[in-house]
Amino acid sequence: MEELKIEYKFDLKDFKKMEDIEHSYFPNENITPAEEVLNWYKKNKLTCIGLRNENDEVIASVNLLPLSKNVFYDIYEDKMNEADVVYSQIEEYEDNKSYYIYLSSISIDKRYRNNYRVIKNLLRGCINIFDLLVEKNIEIEKVMADASTIHGEKICKKLLKMDYIRDTSHESKIYCEDGETFMKVLESIRS
Repeated sequence: MEELKIEYKFDLKDFKKMEDIEHSYFPNENITPAEEVLNWYKKNKLTCIGLRNENDEVIASVNLLPLSKNVFYDIYEDKMNEADVVYSQIEEYEDNKSYYIYLSSISIDKRYRNNYRVIKNLLRGCINIFDLLVEKNIEIEKVMADASTIHGEKICKKLLKMDYIRDTSHESKIYCEDGETFMKVLESIRS
């Protein structure tokens, strides 16, 4: 069985690979260029989780973006597309504060799609980030995701138990959950 490694350190080459994977799922207008995602990451190193295969190539990723309340609700209300999020709108974590988290661009190389181990490891990576936030006494106000595929919808609805909010103008669906409930769901997944 192939070894998969959860990863939190990336460079531009990695983000370009992630962008390539996204292009196999999402319309171009829903994809943030790798250079901008690298800027997000430089501002806050806890914004990306990836999986590497035994060849050290990124095969799956998800972004966890702490956004200001205004930007969060602009996406929530379909006034803004996730691809329009820029560096200045990413929050830097500070201990003892609260944040609105946007789960963005869950994408898996098609060679690994429908692989339970990949989803499980991505989730484990997310849980590790949320555990770190809890250690810093950081409160999660709300968690939102924008599902562009049937697989994304299943992850949001069935796995993460998020509430459907609305269809967007860019052919996706917004899901959201309050932070406390979301953390309980992650805890049940961990078990």
